[in-house]
Amino acid sequence: MPEDEAAGAWREDRYGFLRWTVLPRPEWRPWWDRIHVADGVKERLRAYLGFCLRHRGDFDRVALPVHGIALLHGPPGTGKSSLARGLAEVVAEDLAREGIEETIFAEVDPHALPSQMLGESQRNTMNLLQKSIPELARKGHPLIVVVDEVNTLATSRTIASGGRDPVDVMRATEAALRGIDYLADQHDNVAVIATTNFVASLDDAMIDRLDVAIEITLPDQASRVSILRDTLAELPASSLHDGEAESVAMMLAGHSGRDIRKAVLEAIVTRPAPVTDPITAEDLQRVIEQRSEGRTPHAP
Repeated sequence: MPEDEAAGAWREDRYGFLRWTVLPRPEWRPWWDRIHVADGVKERLRAYLGFCLRHRGDFDRVALPVHGIALLHGPPGTGKSSLARGLAEVVAEDLAREGIEETIFAEVDPHALPSQMLGESQRNTMNLLQKSIPELARKGHPLIVVVDEVNTLATSRTIASGGRDPVDVMRATEAALRGIDYLADQHDNVAVIATTNFVASLDDAMIDRLDVAIEITLPDQASRVSILRDTLAELPASSLHDGEAESVAMMLAGHSGRDIRKAVLEAIVTRPAPVTDPITAEDLQRVIEQRSEGRTPHAP
């Protein structure tokens, strides 16, 4: 690969729809190791993506229809986009150990596709899926593409029929479906990881094309404890013992992983003590109580 395409350098496609880089990149490993999800989710995703990039071309598309697209859906703040990056990294590491030294990772800009101009959204979608991504795929490396907010790409045509510009939205969705089929038919080295907070707004035909759809839920008690401890590990010291961590995590039930990490940040910046002082259970409890009362945390 040319020097200007070396690992660590981001490049943009010539259509303005995505940017891409080369994996593996060791600094990406925390996206995998430090995102805490339900048991079995990571293993399932890793096995699926590895299968797609190694073996999908070995099977007949009619007998075993593999579209090469997985969906992560769930509430905001649960780590879907971060997990997608981490997944790409560990699969690139797996492939590198097998002698495939470079995997291309691409991120689609979801805001570059919709347009107020009639027919432009459809053209943008077709260019992304039938020109931009295929050009990267023709480099010959495994290609992992992340599409955040995929509902902007394939909006439910049933929902769109009640909108202000239903014809344009429907055409864009139809272009997305044709493009996904084109990628599946022509480029078996491409795997797509899509994310959405609003799975109900996805078109039924797009859902039918998904190989894997996994809900990334709000963290359970064990995950909340793990997220809390992982965040506190960034600080010079922490005085939370096991019982305190469990108690604070219980108070954070119903919060996303991002919320939990932000609670630690709020505890740091809204207390008079120096940052180098240990965070206490009382610091965190104060922040959580103020949140539940709808008050902005402040230093006592």
